[in-house]
Amino acid sequence: MNHTSQAGQVRALKKGLGLLGLFLSILLLFVQTSSGSHQSNQTQLFAKKAKRVIVISIDGLDARYLQRRDEFHLKIPTLRLLMNQGVSARGVLTVYPSVTYPAHTSLVTGAYPGKHGILGNERFEPPGTSQTGDWNWFARYIRADTLWDAAARAGLKTAMISWPASAGAGDYNLPEIFKNGISLQEALARIVANTRPVGLFQEITRHDPALYQHSNPDEQDDLRTRVAEYIIAEKRPDVVFVHLFDFDHFQHKYGPFTQEAFAMLEKEDDYVARILSAASSAGILDETAIFIVSDHGFLPISKLIHPNVLLAQAGLLRATGERDAQGHAIITDVRAVAYVTSGSCSIILRDPADRETLRRARASFQKFAKQNNNALSLVEGAKMREFGGNPDAAFMLDAGDGYSFGNSFTGEAITPSQQLGQHGYLPTRYRTSFIAAGAGLPQHLELGEIRLIDIGPTIAATLGLTLCDADGRALQLR
Repeated sequence: MNHTSQAGQVRALKKGLGLLGLFLSILLLFVQTSSGSHQSNQTQLFAKKAKRVIVISIDGLDARYLQRRDEFHLKIPTLRLLMNQGVSARGVLTVYPSVTYPAHTSLVTGAYPGKHGILGNERFEPPGTSQTGDWNWFARYIRADTLWDAAARAGLKTAMISWPASAGAGDYNLPEIFKNGISLQEALARIVANTRPVGLFQEITRHDPALYQHSNPDEQDDLRTRVAEYIIAEKRPDVVFVHLFDFDHFQHKYGPFTQEAFAMLEKEDDYVARILSAASSAGILDETAIFIVSDHGFLPISKLIHPNVLLAQAGLLRATGERDAQGHAIITDVRAVAYVTSGSCSIILRDPADRETLRRARASFQKFAKQNNNALSLVEGAKMREFGGNPDAAFMLDAGDGYSFGNSFTGEAITPSQQLGQHGYLPTRYRTSFIAAGAGLPQHLELGEIRLIDIGPTIAATLGLTLCDADGRALQLR
């Protein structure tokens, strides 16, 4: 064995022992607390009432990963411990469209997308308007009461680390702001410019010279975890929201329920352990309620359907084939356009009262579905509204098995997909996940299926807060 490989093995062993230490410290707290619940002479280590909350979202944590954790041989000791010692749901029925930004906003408002106003990841920018490509990064776009609003009314301090649609809010905030086609340095500059308070990111960088050490184009959750560790230890906020999304990225890239996805989920488990260990080291874990949440499930795909190509073929918009100075397709004569949200999309009419355009659009997609073995389905009326679908849509489309939607205006209506996994579909096609443990929460409680819109009110109730615009209601965890 050469010295280089031997040194690498030593580093790996040290890392493994370090993670084992983190897990054992958390395990000890839970086991002592559990024992204390049966022995009157033993101190209850978790407080009976939570004074703080840590919410960790593992983006794309389909419920099947946790349901089949033994079958998949998943090494996720922290999630297993929290499930065994706390509250867990068999599955969570998400919202529509089931993409990251609408779902995360529903998590913190308890409201459906149709009410809170975040209807997709990207802003809807119809042809003829400025094509910025911006996402719904900022909290000012939300039209409903949020958990950070409720916390502020109660005098509680909040922190958000890469939480979707939260930029500009809270006391401490390292926002999620990025844009396709720009460099990592440009994206970082946007994040730093919108960090709260001013100078926080520079402060963290000075404290942690290794902040970027494990970041690369595919993985940044180590950085987010380091930021969370620092803010919890040094700022001690009352309510913390952390968004981990490398797992989501790996499922898009390699497909769901693959070995690459399993390995990344195991890494996410380590990050959860580190965040909880930071709270333990700060002396606040015993008074903290921990919520592990997610936004959507995942389905495998191999093809994209381009609804705007179909609308062009139906004569409801015209793609000139030319592009503007920014490279965007020049589109004219728009009577209807598709707002794509991954596995679903909204069909928006220029004139909502135009019945002829509605008829032609519906007929075009119905014909396509019939000719292509139900590659898509129309979602309309009560079915569209049931899970909070886009109120501005004449109707929505849901991609069939193996398909998602693309944004092309010209070319073939069906093309191969570079991604192998996708979401955005009707909530009934998969379930996502929920775990809660710690202060103020019962132990060993297994729930059936719950709704994602009930999670925000449940978190609020844990701290004695109220969400004013919630469609959901707090779960009865007793």
